[in-house]
Amino acid sequence: MEDSDKHNLRTETLRDQYRLVKTRTANENSAYGSHVMQYGDIGLSTDNLVWYLGTNPENENSTFVDENSLRPPTKAINHFWDKFRKAPEGSPRKIEAQKQFVEAMSHRMHIDNSVKLIGKLLFGIEKGPEVLNTVQPVGQPLVEDWDCLKTLVRTFETQCGSISQYGMKHMRSFANICNAGIKKDQMAEVSAQACVSIPSGPWSSLHRGFSA
Repeated sequence: MEDSDKHNLRTETLRDQYRLVKTRTANENSAYGSHVMQYGDIGLSTDNLVWYLGTNPENENSTFVDENSLRPPTKAINHFWDKFRKAPEGSPRKIEAQKQFVEAMSHRMHIDNSVKLIGKLLFGIEKGPEVLNTVQPVGQPLVEDWDCLKTLVRTFETQCGSISQYGMKHMRSFANICNAGIKKDQMAEVSAQACVSIPSGPWSSLHRGFSA
């Protein structure tokens, strides 16, 4: 989804996207990440993505080149854990690494739980997960209104904090919320409800529990 939002889907092919996403996934977490695979008719890999996802008009003037490819994400979780594990017991380095690791993990939990709760508040406990996980039929774009998608993501971030690179995994959910007709005011209301219990420092409660 991040790749589709970034590139001109009239010029990027299925093969291009597969190659980039495979590299990106491997770079993110070589030890625990999933293995990106191709299945079915490989001959379709030369097709442009526009035939399957539609396109974002804002990107139609860009040309697909490696220089505008997805950048490998930082390996923050593994990095902070390694720093914590290797630092001497009781040292300032270990305390700082512990703080960084817990904050990174807590941020991920906060984003995941907030999006799930927003889905339930908007569509109900049973239907919420179904709406968020809906996959558009072949030939239909990810989202019908790209401006809506950008607006709802910004609205979420205003109430719940930055989604960061990690939160890009939820773009399909935000797109489905747009496709369901949810507007900015509704999103602002449920985002405020979903994130109202977050302490002044969004990760402080988990950090205290980890340090206890």
